[in-house]
Amino acid sequence: MKTQLMALLLMFPLLAQAGAVSQLGTGDPLRLVYVEMQYLYQTGMQIKQQYNFDDPMQQMQCQRQHGYILARASSLVGTAGQVPEPHRDRVIDAGWYAYACVRCSGDISHCEKLPEEMAFIRELLTQPSSSEQADSE
Repeated sequence: MKTQLMALLLMFPLLAQAGAVSQLGTGDPLRLVYVEMQYLYQTGMQIKQQYNFDDPMQQMQCQRQHGYILARASSLVGTAGQVPEPHRDRVIDAGWYAYACVRCSGDISHCEKLPEEMAFIRELLTQPSSSEQADSE
């Protein structure tokens, strides 16, 4: 019993940090969001074209086939929360558009917003960061 308690106490710092790590990987959160958002956009468009959401059977089939993607989209929103200000809120909103895009529903309007949001994020990725600007001066 004491050894189990000791092992748990030693592992606690590792377990506490586990929730802070993005499921999308490590690195620049903005780049991770951009790459995952491209995948979610393509998948969401395929879902919208493949299924007739007026048919409950097709909607259930979509949910069974693509339900895991909502977990990926949810992780994307969490990673977007790690993006530094001043663009964090817009990137989080874009993450929610991606989440709505891959849902098994007929509303394609959220998917239609993603190309503009991805262009905005791509523009942010091409700009030098403030730390890089400070190093060059």
